[in-house]
Amino acid sequence: VFMGTTAEEQGLLGSAYYGANPVYPLEKTAAAFNIDGLSIYGATRDYIIIGYGNSELDDYAVRYNQLIDRVVKPNPEPEKGYFYRSDHFPLAKQGVPAHYGRAGFDDIEHGEEWGKAQSDAWTAQHYHRPSDEYSDDWNLAGALQDMSVWFRMGVELTYSNAWPEWNEGTEFKAIRDGMMGG
Repeated sequence: VFMGTTAEEQGLLGSAYYGANPVYPLEKTAAAFNIDGLSIYGATRDYIIIGYGNSELDDYAVRYNQLIDRVVKPNPEPEKGYFYRSDHFPLAKQGVPAHYGRAGFDDIEHGEEWGKAQSDAWTAQHYHRPSDEYSDDWNLAGALQDMSVWFRMGVELTYSNAWPEWNEGTEFKAIRDGMMGG
C-alpha cells in the first residue's frame, strides 16, 4: 500500500486515521516508510536515519546505501524528537516497524558544513512559509539517491519472506510481538 497522508502539522491526523482504520490489517503490514521530504541540494556521502537503532529496517538501509557509496548515520539531533512527530509514528505506535531516513548533510561537491548551512538556511527562510514550494534551481541528485534506497528496500520486502522486527528494548517491540502472536 502506498499512501500520502495529510494534516501532519495538525497532529498527524491523516496517518493517525490510517493507523486506526487500516485498509489491510496492521499485522499484515511488513513496514512503514516515511518519505517526509526530499533533498534539494545535491548528492551526499551520507544518509541519516531518524530513530536509528529501533528496527531491523536500519540493516536494509545500510546495505542499500553502501551500494551507492553512502554511510548511514544516526539523527544528529535526537533531542528534537523527530521520530515521535512524523507520519510514520501512528503506525509505529500500533507496532509496525517504521523507517524514516533521508539524505545527510555531507554534500559530495561542497562538504558537510555547506550542506548543514544550506539545510539550516532553508528551514529558517522557507519551511512552512509561502516560499516552501518547488524551485527549478534545486539539485535533486540526493533525492534520487534516497529514492533508490527506498525502492530497493521495498522490493526486498515485497519479494522475500523477510519480516522486519523492532529491536530489543524499543517501546514498540512488545506491541508487534503481541500482534504477531509472539
